[in-house]
Amino acid sequence: MEEIFKTIAPYSQSQIKESLVWLETSVQFVKGVQFFYPNWNKEMIISKLQSCKTCADFQVAFIEMIIKNSIKNTMDSFEIVGLDKIDTTNSLFISNHRDIFLDSALLQNHLYDLGKPFTEISLGDNLMVNDTMKAVAKLNNMFTVFRSGKKIEKLKNSINLSKYIRHSIIDKKVSSWIAQGNGRTKDGNDITESGLIKMLLLSGGNDVKESLSELNIVVSTISFEYEPCAFEKAHELSLLDEEGIYNKEKFENINSILNGINDYKGNVKLVFEKLNVNKIDFSNNKKQDVIKIAKEIDSLVYKNYQLWKTNYMAYDLLHNDFKYQEYYTQENMVKFNNYLKKSDNEDVYYRVLKMYVNPIYNKNKKIS
Repeated sequence: MEEIFKTIAPYSQSQIKESLVWLETSVQFVKGVQFFYPNWNKEMIISKLQSCKTCADFQVAFIEMIIKNSIKNTMDSFEIVGLDKIDTTNSLFISNHRDIFLDSALLQNHLYDLGKPFTEISLGDNLMVNDTMKAVAKLNNMFTVFRSGKKIEKLKNSINLSKYIRHSIIDKKVSSWIAQGNGRTKDGNDITESGLIKMLLLSGGNDVKESLSELNIVVSTISFEYEPCAFEKAHELSLLDEEGIYNKEKFENINSILNGINDYKGNVKLVFEKLNVNKIDFSNNKKQDVIKIAKEIDSLVYKNYQLWKTNYMAYDLLHNDFKYQEYYTQENMVKFNNYLKKSDNEDVYYRVLKMYVNPIYNKNKKIS
């Protein structure tokens, strides 16, 4: 591995071995594992750690069943569309981002079921809150996205990240997963951040189309009937608007991961479609091309987003209308209204409604 990628890349083989041994001594790790697997005692956990030799081994031993249990216990249905048409060997999966863990984990679970290699996964350094979390993340084949620092440091980190992703896909021949924006979509309005596209192009040549084509981009669109952590997201946005700042507690994101796994989600759909670079009218004016690329990714997300009863009910409640009443029953509406009672206050209530309504607006508008 190149020296410049050491702080970014998943663990090397020697680091994997060292980290697995260290986790045997981590009380936090043992307690964390027992949260998901209460029947496992410390000796069983250590035995499983000792049987692992690779990141994939660790994912299969400790993570796969968490994902499968989430599908079994919190989803009424789960459907994946389009992955059979995708070369999963060395693609860059760019995803709308609704849940910290599941958006990428559900892809990994399906790849495992198909007998295909896991992808590498991007993870913000803000989620690596302690040494145990960092070890678990890196053993899950995650590469680090550094988000803090001064302007010059952020630029340096962006260039390094861009080079690493391109190196992974072109040279290492492995796939990567990254979210379309910095953090989860909290208002239901999926938008590809221009900063992501700029970052990806930093390591390419002057020909923007060629630079983009080399990355083999696949757009991943996830749609939850019941949004994970919906009320927490709305509460955060409400406080942010009211006070101008929102300071997260140290382990708030970890709690969001746990809630995202355990929250009831109803029906869930995950759709994959390769980005067709020939549909983008490149000008080789990077500023203009970045906007066009982001819009094309957005158009695929909006096209492939599955609208559910919750979206239609939220629209009719928000607009005091019956426009979409054919998509739900009175019983569905009673269930949804009971769900909405979890709102802290009126502002959170309306923000949750808008979270479900925004995908309808996006679905209906033309990307131009």
